[in-house]
Amino acid sequence: MEKSNYKKHLTVTNIILLILTVFYFLDHYLPFPKDYSGFTWANDKLNSTDYLLGFCGGLLTNYMGTGQVLDSAGTEIYRYATQMFLHGHLLHFIANLIGLYFIGNYAEKRFGRWTTYVIFFIVGVVECFITNPLYVAIAPSKAEEVAKTVSVGASGGIFALAGASLAALLFDVKSFKQIGKPTLIVSAIYGVLTTYVVNFGWTTVCHNVSFILGLILGVIVTLAVCLFKKYKSAHANDSAVESDIDKIPF
Repeated sequence: MEKSNYKKHLTVTNIILLILTVFYFLDHYLPFPKDYSGFTWANDKLNSTDYLLGFCGGLLTNYMGTGQVLDSAGTEIYRYATQMFLHGHLLHFIANLIGLYFIGNYAEKRFGRWTTYVIFFIVGVVECFITNPLYVAIAPSKAEEVAKTVSVGASGGIFALAGASLAALLFDVKSFKQIGKPTLIVSAIYGVLTTYVVNFGWTTVCHNVSFILGLILGVIVTLAVCLFKKYKSAHANDSAVESDIDKIPF
């Protein structure tokens, strides 16, 4: 019985949550090397409250975050993936941790671990490529601010999983009843809270473009797979071998 309960909690989502936690504390609380001159979240006058809220550190961000101030040449493409493992401060970290726990575990049960995290990482990376240029196109006056800003966080990937889950409901409305109330409540709060934070500027240039892109791309991916599966089923021969795409449990 104990062994079964242990395996129940050993999901990819929970493993990623553990990794995000380790990276958060390493990034914010690792001591800087002597004569370190890289990126730092800390202000000149860092007080105990700033320290507790995570407005300190930044050692890993210097090598894993995205932004012109970190990679002026724009050649370190790996940053668009590694930035998803970091967070700007404690509130940012906790919000994404809770959102990913509920949305990620639901998506993993619905789609399977591989499909879930292919969507999470691919959309998260693609969204990161598009967000800043699109945001600057929408708000040209923010171009200078964007150029000075470091981007980190898993929000785009989390919204992608939310979008994928919503799109899948279109093909199986009855499955809505299978979503637990805690997941529904937390998902709603997560969406509203992150949007509120963005609109009222609690974070620096953390804008709705990232969330909306993640949501839309997640919907597009799921709709494309579901429609392709439906089309293929309608035209498949009875003797045809079931392909991998048919095994995706949308």
